[in-house]
Amino acid sequence: MYTRIAVLFICAFTGTQALYANQLLDAVPDHSTLWATGTAWAPDQSRVLYQEFYYAEDPALDLPTRVQYRTTDGTLIVDKSLRYPAITSAPVVQQLDYRNGARFETRITETEPPRVEVSFQTDTHSRPQQTELPVDDDLVIDAGFDVFVRSNLDALIAGRAVGARFLIPARQDTVRVNLALADTRHCPVDAAVHCFQIRPAGLLRAVSFFVDPVYLGYDLNSRRLALFRGVSNLLDDSGASQDVLITYQYP
Repeated sequence: MYTRIAVLFICAFTGTQALYANQLLDAVPDHSTLWATGTAWAPDQSRVLYQEFYYAEDPALDLPTRVQYRTTDGTLIVDKSLRYPAITSAPVVQQLDYRNGARFETRITETEPPRVEVSFQTDTHSRPQQTELPVDDDLVIDAGFDVFVRSNLDALIAGRAVGARFLIPARQDTVRVNLALADTRHCPVDAAVHCFQIRPAGLLRAVSFFVDPVYLGYDLNSRRLALFRGVSNLLDDSGASQDVLITYQYP
């Protein structure tokens, strides 16, 4: 839901990790734990492209632990499990794209200092790519971006820019991004929101990896994500990136 500044983040499950991940994703989510629903529209809001369903299955956490992406007719596209054993902005992720078998997994090692293992596989015919990266306080992984924003919301509202190292599994690396207050005209949603813009930091501005900015709208009262506008983390059925405007509702 919260990490759409790159192409679909998909990585590989291997060995016993694959079995464990598949067992997690085989379990049917408890629909009574629905935490949020995201509706992804075409940029001009002429049609709905897909929906996202977020479940908070751990009563001790006000965080999503399961995410399912579905077409408008209810077909499951992508299933994702999230756990938060260490830094909440860097959850352990296990994700499967049912359209092409693409897989994505992260794991925090028990070494000192800890590191994050990243495994990435683009489809069932490709070999998985794997790497290890350092774990720092500014590391952001997948849905952890929302945790990161909410933990820095007061500073952002006050006009201070905040930086993070955002994991791009397809690159097997992190990139530095900056988040800052933006004009609310960039966040077209019915609710009154604080609007923020995500941009690459430093020399990344000169390359094509982040061509257009991403905008996030956070509700003034609930301080929850109300809108995402930019490149989706979900590729379309042809494997191409797609621009979306996503609105979020909470039970």
